[in-house]
Amino acid sequence: MKMKIMTYTGPRRLVVSEIEAPPIEEDEVRVQTLFSAISHGTEMSVYRGHAPFFRRKLDGSVRLFRPAAENEKWTYPIRSCDPGVWYMGYANVGRVIEVGSAVRTVQVGDIVYAHAPHQSQIVRKETDLVKLPDGIEPEHAVFFTNLMTTFNGILDADIKLGHTIVVYGLGVLGQLLVQLARLSGAFRVFGVEILDKRAKIALANGADAVFNPTLCEDVAYEIRRLTNGRGADVTIEASGNDKALHEAIRIAAPDTSVITLGWHQGPCNNLDLSEEFHHNRIIIRSSQAASVNPCLRHMWDPERKKQTVLELLSRLSLGNLITHRIPYDQVAKAYEMIDQNPSEVIQVVLTY
Repeated sequence: MKMKIMTYTGPRRLVVSEIEAPPIEEDEVRVQTLFSAISHGTEMSVYRGHAPFFRRKLDGSVRLFRPAAENEKWTYPIRSCDPGVWYMGYANVGRVIEVGSAVRTVQVGDIVYAHAPHQSQIVRKETDLVKLPDGIEPEHAVFFTNLMTTFNGILDADIKLGHTIVVYGLGVLGQLLVQLARLSGAFRVFGVEILDKRAKIALANGADAVFNPTLCEDVAYEIRRLTNGRGADVTIEASGNDKALHEAIRIAAPDTSVITLGWHQGPCNNLDLSEEFHHNRIIIRSSQAASVNPCLRHMWDPERKKQTVLELLSRLSLGNLITHRIPYDQVAKAYEMIDQNPSEVIQVVLTY
């Protein structure tokens, strides 16, 4: 049996090839991919060759990055099927086509989600799969990991009934955050975004207004004007841009928090901590999705988060976030489009 994989041969260079599909063990499942979604943030850092793993390694025992030894650095070529590779896709939806003898929770024909790369087949242990309930559009399930990330951000944001929330950056994460903030009880949800396509979709999905910082003289002052001088009760930064993080701090009301979901890669040269951050006592919290706010872990274990996100897949407006559907054999074209023409895309989905 053959399967298609993709390989990075260098920065901004990838190819699709065909290899023999691996056999499955008794506790494993073979899935034929239907859809997979490209991450326009995390994956693009690898596509461009900027990810820290090309030069540094996370020491899990002390949670610190250190210079990587030569044999620890990521080097090209990198294949989607290589062990430990997870930056070549992590939103895979497919149909089960084979199960091992010890598998009990899924069967042939089930539609499942997996944190797995862009390739035509994947083999995973049954415990690594999320079986989709009836009624969920399989294509919409590509947002599962994005929703796990944004739901984590909502837990960190601690939104209260009546709050004013500002979401800075309206890519996929920002679009989901707008809807989740509204569901959480926010009376007003504002977005900040320079791209018209993203602004229009956010407005269609529940944002009260979207400010373009290249057209608005000072978004922070405009938010103050709309909130009787207070500012945002919570600001959520979802762009991964250091200038956006700086402006999110300025937008936040005194003694409030900025929740950042963006992955800030490299030095933050546009971040000035001497002004509003210092004088307004702003808290900056990284909402990294691998963990949960310690105050809430007794309530939100991984299983409860998973079940909540599965329900959200049928509650949120997701169809209009998919702007492009591209056949897998043209994956190089898809990455190039995201890299070179970000104003045209929100979510690119690969079809198989």
